[in-house]
Amino acid sequence: MASTDAQPPSSDYLDRLMRRSSFEALWPLFAKATRPAKEMTESYSALCHLRPLLTKGRPCRVIHVGDGAHARTGALFSLKSEADNISVDPLLNVALVEAWRDRFGVRRLAWHKASIDDVADQLNALPPMPVFVTFVHAHVHMDRVLDRLRWDAAFTLACCLPGHQLTQTRVPLEEGIDPSVLSTGRRYQVVVNPNAPVS
Repeated sequence: MASTDAQPPSSDYLDRLMRRSSFEALWPLFAKATRPAKEMTESYSALCHLRPLLTKGRPCRVIHVGDGAHARTGALFSLKSEADNISVDPLLNVALVEAWRDRFGVRRLAWHKASIDDVADQLNALPPMPVFVTFVHAHVHMDRVLDRLRWDAAFTLACCLPGHQLTQTRVPLEEGIDPSVLSTGRRYQVVVNPNAPVS
């Protein structure tokens, strides 16, 4: 049986992003990637799949685990949603992200230059509100991280380590292959915490 990953890719996400005024602000961060179209479409996939669950008119928080040195997924969400965003990565380039945020007047983007394990308790201590988690570029065990966090829903994309990046212990609300992700790894999952109000 042929893999569904073999279906032809679609440029839909990239086309949509490039037609938006936010593209000008996003480009400086994504242009630094070896494969900017791959990185941009991976981040946009997270937004498209979580957007129906994001609370409209009510505060919510999105934690972007393993968001890389340039906090790209957090940056995209901060421009394209009303959520408060926190990018977490031990390699985060604070000076670069701070300069980008100041240059474009971006609000709703904070960060921790740390591993998620080192800041999980601090994130859980933040004021209660719906919490969403993205694992777009994260090379971590998704299930282990979710076991440590207070969360309502999560998105993961298996770009290279499906055994780590996809849930092995939870039943996804939605999963499949996203043809608009311009990457060889396009398998995604949306997982909802059964104890959270969003479910």
